[in-house]
Amino acid sequence: MRRRDLFAAALVAGLAAPAAARGQDRDSAILRTLIAREEVAVLAYRGVDLPGLGDPAAQDEAHVKALRTELQALKLDTPRIAADDLDPAARRLSEAPEDERRAAALALETDLLAEYREAVLGITEPAILQAVATILACHAQRRALLSAASYPP
Repeated sequence: MRRRDLFAAALVAGLAAPAAARGQDRDSAILRTLIAREEVAVLAYRGVDLPGLGDPAAQDEAHVKALRTELQALKLDTPRIAADDLDPAARRLSEAPEDERRAAALALETDLLAEYREAVLGITEPAILQAVATILACHAQRRALLSAASYPP
């Protein structure tokens, strides 16, 4: 190998490292945001019974676990969310009277879908993208189940 080839390889490696670090920083920021959103969804859905949805709080807890696993693979962590940290959509669901829960859950799922759609466009790591896209599909399915066309009267 010639000296020029070694220099070129070193230059490429040097340029790639900061780009990879920027991608990891972006991925970790996205993961932290999604973890926080899922944790407040867990709190909002806890004790809420909506026909046809199973146990959304348990499902969202599984999402938190999957996202935290991805974040820990980056050798990072994030603190847990407290009940008083609910975002407006989650707070609406947690405080909704029984006759308004479906609409509040639909609003929360719509909000989560928007967050996840944006996230998949910004993630660079394929394994993280796969996990986030899978959770996006779960929220899309839940939103469809809550829609007026498929929700039982």
